[in-house]
Amino acid sequence: MTIQQVIDKIIAYHPPLGEREATTCDTVKFGDTSIPCTGIATAIYPSPDIIREAAAAGCNLLVVHEPSFYSHMDPLDWLSDNQTANCKMELLRQHQMVILRDHDRIHTHVPDGIFYGVVQELGWQQYLKTDMNQPSDPSHIFVAEFEMPGIPVTELAAQIKEKLQLKQLRLLGNRETIVHKAALGGHLFPNSGKVITAIEQQQIDLFIPLEMIDWEVPCYFKDAGQLGLNKACLQTGHYNGEELGMKYAVNWLREITENTLPVVFCPNRDMYDYI
Repeated sequence: MTIQQVIDKIIAYHPPLGEREATTCDTVKFGDTSIPCTGIATAIYPSPDIIREAAAAGCNLLVVHEPSFYSHMDPLDWLSDNQTANCKMELLRQHQMVILRDHDRIHTHVPDGIFYGVVQELGWQQYLKTDMNQPSDPSHIFVAEFEMPGIPVTELAAQIKEKLQLKQLRLLGNRETIVHKAALGGHLFPNSGKVITAIEQQQIDLFIPLEMIDWEVPCYFKDAGQLGLNKACLQTGHYNGEELGMKYAVNWLREITENTLPVVFCPNRDMYDYI
């Protein structure tokens, strides 16, 4: 089976993008798709260590969710004199690695391939109160909501760290929070008043967003913690927040290739080093 044949199976697995097909970022970012596929690796993004790990596992197709070359659509023309990009491309050539981005299609999937995968990989299905078997609604404040039997936030943080293989996890708010209601959030840009209002009205004890700006939601949780309220926020960051969806993708990739190829997940682990 060639890499292109595998890519065709991936595209067929997801729903059609319709008019978005003409502008999607879900294209091959690097490599020759006509060569035989030796294996598939999934990752949130293809860092040099991820490329090496995928190659060591015998894979030459790397399916990623986020950009490969520092821009949403990954054009390469502006990188001709970029030492970092050129070294990375040489590494890809050495391993005959092909990069395919699966961003728009996996989010269009029903249920959403990323967020459903996060819930599944965390093992939180038993707590889930959001119906994820329908198209994602951008108007919804939260990606997913959970009802939990009074779990300490420190216990949930330990679960997340273990699943994501993280050394650190950022906590805002009350470290002693007992979680009865939790919510996953998306990208929080300026003017997050609706999010804060929803957290208050729905009595969310634990909020886990993809990313935030410091002067709005983080300050709300910092104040709540210093006032002794039962509220906490765990910040994984964007890449760590979504990468379990790419771990879950291993399941359906094995299915659509009928278990004829090795399929592995390459974890990003900590996005940052700590000094």
